[in-house]
Amino acid sequence: MAHGIESRLRELAQERLAEHGLEMLDVELKNGSLRVTLESETSLDLDRIADASVLISTLIDDSGEFDGMGKFNLEVSSPGVERVLRTEPHFKRFVGTKVSLKMKSDFTGPRRFSGVLFKVGDGRITVLPEAENASSASELDVRIEDIERARTVFEWGAQKPSGASSARRGSRPAGKAILANKVAKD
Repeated sequence: MAHGIESRLRELAQERLAEHGLEMLDVELKNGSLRVTLESETSLDLDRIADASVLISTLIDDSGEFDGMGKFNLEVSSPGVERVLRTEPHFKRFVGTKVSLKMKSDFTGPRRFSGVLFKVGDGRITVLPEAENASSASELDVRIEDIERARTVFEWGAQKPSGASSARRGSRPAGKAILANKVAKD
């Protein structure tokens, strides 16, 4: 059920958010919270997040498709400095960036490792692992569907790679802040 709600919200809101210069990076329904993560080519300040929260809330209320969900919190935020990576486009944005991966339990190979994201395509990523988890492989090529969790790794004092889009997007080094909560209609 959660996947259908997430997909439907994307369909409803993506175009309207784009009209305001916002991109929906992620939607996740978990533990009674509907979390929407947004990004923008320009500064993503508190006012824009609040406006987006009102827009998303209105779309949910007006659609009627979410009435059977019961109560939930709507949390709208910017992604923060360490980005969750779920889809191939997410990974493509951060080629050249250090990432941390946790593989699904049935994966053959190291279950947890980190390194530099080297290549992305055809549902796969290639990571150049750090020395401490390199075993004998100079690079690890894995299917995105085999990844349980992935995120970028923020390194203090490290320069951003020239290809990392977060440098172009005006990301702030503040942690993820939940900026708006809403209890859906009963």
